[in-house]
Amino acid sequence: MKKIHSATLLAALIALPSLSFAGTSIAPAATPAAPASSITGSLSLNFDSKFVSFGGDVWQNQNLLFHPSLELNKAITNDFKLILGTWWDVNDISTVNPKSESIGHRIREVDVWFGGSYTVDKFTFTGLYQQWMYAGKNEQAIELKIAADVLLKPSLLIHERLGTGYKDGTIAILGLQQDFAVGPISFSIPAAVSVETSGYHNGSSGVGFGSLGLTASVPAKFISEKATFSAGVTGYMTNSDVIPGNSKKNFLNFSTGLSIPF
Repeated sequence: MKKIHSATLLAALIALPSLSFAGTSIAPAATPAAPASSITGSLSLNFDSKFVSFGGDVWQNQNLLFHPSLELNKAITNDFKLILGTWWDVNDISTVNPKSESIGHRIREVDVWFGGSYTVDKFTFTGLYQQWMYAGKNEQAIELKIAADVLLKPSLLIHERLGTGYKDGTIAILGLQQDFAVGPISFSIPAAVSVETSGYHNGSSGVGFGSLGLTASVPAKFISEKATFSAGVTGYMTNSDVIPGNSKKNFLNFSTGLSIPF
């Protein structure tokens, strides 16, 4: 009899863990989320009808210009990041001396920049050093931009051309932008006005240009999750005393392209 009780007790002890957890599922350990990359960027593949540089119509005609750009950002802290980027002007415009105007096959200009940005509350401060390489020359400049993430997104850009083979000069651009969406379409209305010192565009000092644009963007998820396709137009009104090189004081620039953040 004692042996029977002992066997029963032993069986109960063996079965106890199974009975205690019967009907209870044990969730597998959660897989830790992959850390977000500290390096991000954006690739833009844009086409423009004009190359407009601070109100100056560079090629003086309506044409199909390819303007690809790439910018990389390296996050140092949540508020501070380093910036490295490049922008190209690619076209088949015939010139009097094509060899002097071209860097390579149809590549007329290559710009590069590096610097950093720091965000404090709703304000972002960005400082860049730039080199614009074209026609056998290397134009150098430094820029400071202050942007506020508030109503109308006001910004102030100060561009200082260095006296490295060029007459130094300064341009200040005040910008505003209104964004809104209608269904899947995002709209942006940017406006800007510039003031510059004498000589930057080989003219006098004063108000250089005013501009107003409209851009519409739609998601292009067939390319990537955050990619967008956009099309827009920007109108420019320029001051011929400050920017005397334009063949027309007032003109439009049409643009379209893809933006692919990563």
